[in-house]
Amino acid sequence: MSWRGSRWRAVGVAVAAVLVAGSGTLTSATTPVGDNGRTLLLSLPGPFNGCTFLGPDANPTSDAILDLVRPSAFESTISGALVGAQGSIASAELTSLSPETVVYSIAAKQRWSNGQRFDGRDLVAWWRRARSIPSVRSDGYRAIKSMTLSNRALTVTATFAHPYADWNLLFRDVESRFAVGGCTFADLLSRPSLGPYRLISANAAQMVLVMNRAWPSSIDRFGRIIIRADAAMPANVNASFARYTLTVNRAQVDALSAHPSVLSHIGSASSLEELLFNAHRPLTSALAVREALSWSLNRLAMISSLWGQVTFSPSPGASILFSQGSPFYPGSQGSAPSESSTTSTTTPTTPSGSVNLNDCQACAVRALRSAGYVHGPLGWLTPKGQPLSIRLVRGPSALDAATAAAIVHSWAALGVSTYVVTASSEAAAAMSLAYNDADVALFNRPMDSAPSDSASSWSGPLYSDSYPSGLRLSALNQL
Repeated sequence: MSWRGSRWRAVGVAVAAVLVAGSGTLTSATTPVGDNGRTLLLSLPGPFNGCTFLGPDANPTSDAILDLVRPSAFESTISGALVGAQGSIASAELTSLSPETVVYSIAAKQRWSNGQRFDGRDLVAWWRRARSIPSVRSDGYRAIKSMTLSNRALTVTATFAHPYADWNLLFRDVESRFAVGGCTFADLLSRPSLGPYRLISANAAQMVLVMNRAWPSSIDRFGRIIIRADAAMPANVNASFARYTLTVNRAQVDALSAHPSVLSHIGSASSLEELLFNAHRPLTSALAVREALSWSLNRLAMISSLWGQVTFSPSPGASILFSQGSPFYPGSQGSAPSESSTTSTTTPTTPSGSVNLNDCQACAVRALRSAGYVHGPLGWLTPKGQPLSIRLVRGPSALDAATAAAIVHSWAALGVSTYVVTASSEAAAAMSLAYNDADVALFNRPMDSAPSDSASSWSGPLYSDSYPSGLRLSALNQL
């Protein structure tokens, strides 16, 4: 199994952009082509940071930017599929499973932006650095038993301690073996680049990249890219643009799809908005309360309010280990819509009143009353006469905020009051449940294409970027 593919032409997130005339700051090419003299303006979720791919605060935005300025063996598309990046790492080939062995070939005459040679020694240094970092992202590197160099360091052989390790998720956005770590912008700008672009300025609000004219492939690419941290794009009747956002209504989708100069695509997401209930807090330790809170959520209505009435048909995940956007996801259609090859209008199913996956307000009321809860003018009271008031800790993103607002509205309709606390990060929101600081936690869990990444985020060592479920068992760790 091996790859020899082509690198992305631009940032691998689903965005549209403003195209403006070049500012004249680029050196004239000997034979300029199409877009070399043009500037691409992007609006991406911020604020930005200067982390490496393995840094503690790395996020999808920083990963997408690093994809343009760092050598990679593989990259992932917006649907979660892994593709060969080509360029500096010419190929990666799985040559054996006993023991699992992968051979990486480095393209000849590759140099970092500071003139230093790029070769297999950079991959070895990246492996040594990665395996010492206490992070979920480093699991695959810890599975490598040894790395050896040959062919003047242009060939690297990685031998794994056990078969079926996630070799195709490794060596993405590799840094120079001489580069320093850290997440400051000074650190980022001091680290040399190698890719289709190089970074010339960076702060929390804006990144500016210019074309690397020494890059051998993708000659016709934008000469300059300005990436802004979720800023409103300039209003200009002569330019078409779309602002990147995690929550898009139907009018925005229709307007973008109808524009003749923009090719739009609706794809499956590689992350899940997750709601976890604490089984150890006084209020939510009662199964009836957890059932009622879950049943009272009209998930189809929430999806419609967040993304519009026309969307993919939602379906419960068949396994927590796999994301729906993953090629490994069970089902005949893979990451395609679950019921149709095109978009379809979501319609709520009729609840049966039994214990199932359907949303059912009447079921929620029955569950509480059967357990001795009493509904009065101020809402529900526990059998001991205490108000049923839930502490919800959510992640910091706009999607977390919008989802939390919909949940609070649904619970208020049931007669349950909610106190919402915003955590500093998605992992911190999940951790609040593990530390027994929340009745309910709401956060966005990244779901990469390999099941072990998802499993590692809630089982195994408790790293700073883990997303715990509040329950850790040795059986899960073994799995």
